[in-house]
Amino acid sequence: MKKFIIKISIFILPIVIAAYSQHLYLFYSHKYYYKAVDPEIYYSITKSNQKSKTKKLLIGDSVCNQLFSNITHNDSINSLACNQAISMVGHFILLNNYLLAGNQLDTVYMIFTPYSFLNNLDQLYTYHYFLKPFYNKEYRPLFTKTVINQIHKIPFYFICRDPIILTSNWAPTFKSKEDVNYTFLSPISVEYLAKIKELSIKYNFRLIILPTPTKISNKIYIEKINRNEIIGTGLDNEFKNYFKNIIYVNDTNFTDNVHLKDKNKYSDYYKNKLMKW
Repeated sequence: MKKFIIKISIFILPIVIAAYSQHLYLFYSHKYYYKAVDPEIYYSITKSNQKSKTKKLLIGDSVCNQLFSNITHNDSINSLACNQAISMVGHFILLNNYLLAGNQLDTVYMIFTPYSFLNNLDQLYTYHYFLKPFYNKEYRPLFTKTVINQIHKIPFYFICRDPIILTSNWAPTFKSKEDVNYTFLSPISVEYLAKIKELSIKYNFRLIILPTPTKISNKIYIEKINRNEIIGTGLDNEFKNYFKNIIYVNDTNFTDNVHLKDKNKYSDYYKNKLMKW
């Protein structure tokens, strides 16, 4: 029996070493960025640490990234848009990175669907899109107690940075079953929108929050949003025209509940009417 175990070990060990070596290579070379479920997130993180002469910055969810791609928009406006699943914590970190890199801004545009602010790090893709890119030594000091408490509810959060886990598409099945008492702004969104506003005061730039084009069939839901949730957040002015600026579009223009079929169709409208470049 002992000889059999030794033979099996001799056979398996090189396979294990080879497999782990591949993950280590992907980890240290950052090649896993391009194998990730959403490489746009890693691209925005990398871009957020780079110097730029652009005075206008844009952060937002995946619909915002359709309108203003983080790959192509680097000149008159610099886009760090990626995905709502990174939560407002992730968007704050991107902005904070950009400012710490020494970049100077006069305006930050935030373009989000009315649903993106609901993210309380309690979603199916939180492990992939938030924990893997952001749960590290560099960013953990930026987490509030609320964020830490939410993270600790996610199965296997503590191994998300292991090279095998980080460089693979594996994630535990998770979606919070907790009841929520908010319709628009999650507790985490409230905390980190406030932090973003603090940055706007500290670094003296305008903060403008805009909605994405929205399916007309979702108008019923949006009209039920409790807008009193904005009161007391210190963001009344930033959200003053958010709902007025929603463009309701026929459902046939969408591939799902939020994403546009023609991602370039509304970019000029935002540039000329809402953003006034």
